[in-house]
Amino acid sequence: MQSDLWAGNKLFIHYSKEFMMEIFRAIKRALRCNLGWVSTLGMSAMLTACGGSKPPLAGLPTPAPAGLVNSYVGGQGNSPSEQSAWSVTINHSNSSYSYTNPNSGSTVPTTGALSNLTGGFLVLLDQNGYQNGLALEIPGEAIILRPGDSTVAPVFAVQQASCFAIGGNVKFLFNFSPGLTGTNEAGFGRIYASTNSDGSLWQFNNQTEYVAPDGSVPSDADFPGYPSGYSGTCSASNGAAAVTSAPLAYFNNGVATSTYTLPTESVISPAGFFFENQSYVNVATTVGWNYPAISAWGVSEPSAPLTIGSVATANYVGFLFEASVDSSTYRTRLVGFGNAPISGTVMTGGTFPNEDPSQPVTVNMSVTFGTEDPLNNGLYYLAKLTIPYDGDQSNCATPIPNQTGTLTCTYNAVATVGSIGQYAIVLSAFDASGDQKTLVLFQQ
Repeated sequence: MQSDLWAGNKLFIHYSKEFMMEIFRAIKRALRCNLGWVSTLGMSAMLTACGGSKPPLAGLPTPAPAGLVNSYVGGQGNSPSEQSAWSVTINHSNSSYSYTNPNSGSTVPTTGALSNLTGGFLVLLDQNGYQNGLALEIPGEAIILRPGDSTVAPVFAVQQASCFAIGGNVKFLFNFSPGLTGTNEAGFGRIYASTNSDGSLWQFNNQTEYVAPDGSVPSDADFPGYPSGYSGTCSASNGAAAVTSAPLAYFNNGVATSTYTLPTESVISPAGFFFENQSYVNVATTVGWNYPAISAWGVSEPSAPLTIGSVATANYVGFLFEASVDSSTYRTRLVGFGNAPISGTVMTGGTFPNEDPSQPVTVNMSVTFGTEDPLNNGLYYLAKLTIPYDGDQSNCATPIPNQTGTLTCTYNAVATVGSIGQYAIVLSAFDASGDQKTLVLFQQ
């Protein structure tokens, strides 16, 4: 998922209103595309069952009930440094957990006991019974893991227990993983997927990345460097599956000598959680690409436009992650949002006192969703994230006092909202220094 948000001048290609998203600035990138847009595909094919045969599958399959033991694959908030994925297992039959950290240099998993915490969180205990992290799980679908204290980046991971078929083309909306740099611009994208009848073969197409506007709406946008769709193969073992692929990508405007294959792993839950990790190990250093890998966190597009009154008033808990890339420092805080009347499209929330979710949330943050993209259900690319100013991780040039007098910073953001039996929100924002903020919320 190549996107150079940081160097060079904007390249632009005009969008057709009929087929494209609302006009907005696309990602500046070293990776360029040499082909035009392929028209938007439908969510599913219109098929008719014959005789007494079973109607064909449309969209994602109905998720099976979650088991007591669930395994997840994903990436950490500093994933541009990761060449391989995390593996997380939650065992509710004996209240235990295990995870492997690809950055640790060890293949031995970290293990321990689980304790339930009021508010939906799980407490991870080490071998001596001390707290060693926190997790928030939608069993059998996805998990957010904080493998340590508030200075540790979170892990977003998805469970795909087996290879499954989907009907037609399903659109997924994603945000780029935390740990990138930009300048007050939030990166996001979309991709379509289809499969053969047993889910062993996958086809991905129309993978496109953008950045949200930063106060203006230019009339043009740039394309990614994927010349066409690409195929993937699903394999499963021990209750975990993943789709591996190697899309062809062009750097330097499609020059033949700058064409590389990018090893890619995708994990998709039946309800629609989406994780993808793409490696640039094959890309020559002369290209100037700064990251060894980039991952994406996302959800499938809802089948119909969302009602902001339902989305923003639901009760959420999750994590707010702030990354300072230059200093390699991170902050991951427990937060709660919603569960209150809204004004316009503004959802309020904040942190829990002493990280205790049994206490009422301190309302000191807000998400302004703005208008939903009319061509992409659940996408709010003109969103804003407002959090208290502290001069450190939460920094801005001109803090503005809120109604209680607290100084706050507001950042351009993109929110993707999935409706997967319950709402799930993945929001990304950048500050003026190029540091990323990521908010992941699960409805309770």
